[in-house]
Amino acid sequence: MAVSHYQFEAIHPFHDGNGRAGRVINILMLIEAGLLRDPILYLSRAIIAHKNDYYRLLRAVTAEDAWVEWILYILEVVRESATSTTRKISSIRTCQNDIADRARDATAGGRDARFLAVLFEQPYCRISTVVERCEVSRQTASGWLHSLVSAGLLRDVKVGREILFVNHEFLHVLTRSE
Repeated sequence: MAVSHYQFEAIHPFHDGNGRAGRVINILMLIEAGLLRDPILYLSRAIIAHKNDYYRLLRAVTAEDAWVEWILYILEVVRESATSTTRKISSIRTCQNDIADRARDATAGGRDARFLAVLFEQPYCRISTVVERCEVSRQTASGWLHSLVSAGLLRDVKVGREILFVNHEFLHVLTRSE
């Protein structure tokens, strides 16, 4: 993967969008090699955090044939990203379990696995999504969601004519650095 990434950057040296494309290729290579099941590893954060090293080491491969340093750098990026991703997944699971426990006390919908899954598909949901995924009436879906708002688990936000139900705890987990 490190060698392919270098080759991609060397033959396609554009600053706008090139890095993102290269990082997508990295993820696809990890999946193809059976080292990653789902494309959930976010390499960009670690690369951007060490951007000067990234460009310095890319140039060193071209100028000095410094492959060892480049490969060690990429391995460290993967290690750092995997550690961060593992922590993020753990935080999401903790949040899911905590909200599930509190949702069971707040509404009958809190015992519905499909409803709980909807709350974590995105950091917000709509009544129509609950109706569709949980196969319940609009009135039932609305009742479940408003019960979670009353319990402090969700916040309702009016956007145009629609109400979005924001899972603020999940949103916080998604947006904080791990």
